[in-house]
Amino acid sequence: MGLTLEGTRIVLVRPRNPLNIGAAARAMRNFGLRDLAVVAAHEPVWQEARAVPGAAELLRHVLVVPRLLDALEERTLVLGTSSLARRRPARPTYSLSQLGSLAKKRPAADRLAILFGSEKTGLSNQDLSHCHGILRIPTEPSCPSMNLGQAVAVCCYELQRVAGTEGAKPSPSQPGAPIGELTRLLRELENLLEQNTENPKQASRARSAHLQEMFLRWQLTSQDVTRVLGVLRDIGWRLRRNGE
Repeated sequence: MGLTLEGTRIVLVRPRNPLNIGAAARAMRNFGLRDLAVVAAHEPVWQEARAVPGAAELLRHVLVVPRLLDALEERTLVLGTSSLARRRPARPTYSLSQLGSLAKKRPAADRLAILFGSEKTGLSNQDLSHCHGILRIPTEPSCPSMNLGQAVAVCCYELQRVAGTEGAKPSPSQPGAPIGELTRLLRELENLLEQNTENPKQASRARSAHLQEMFLRWQLTSQDVTRVLGVLRDIGWRLRRNGE
């Protein structure tokens, strides 16, 4: 299997119910996962969650960060969970039952993050913009949304199940570039374009969204990113020199 329990991070984005945070942490322990990140946690809720029985040990070592990108910096594959009840995302969509086949196709060194949104709103479009794909838990159309703790438990169970099965060897190819490197590449390209265009901010945001989607779809490696960054910086230097 390319993806492993040790290389998988569960990310809770803006959780608001301490019992759900505790339930998610307990589910991770039940199924052998240890890497949890909590993004933009409401401080009173977070302190209450840390006292939930059965979750305290894991929550002592949790990564707590203010921004989603801080939790994804070194991740090479990011999947966002969604019922897709009101969305038609441009990203590839995988049913939970497809997680095993996806895992077997990935490089052995891949570092996965699975994102779970807040209980009230789920993941925003901005959150999903950092994802390589969408992971959907099949539910009844009449009741598509799941409790946060239950959703984490179901995904952790499936991860443990596919991790314990034998199948095709993981891809020997290099893992994709981490999200942090792709973000730096996008910013470098944006800076270069902004120096030479007068596009309104709305057009610039749309352009950035399309570029980010392409970078994720192309599955660039770290070596690819380094080479492209070098080219962009060389172009920027030449443009500045010619403008003097």
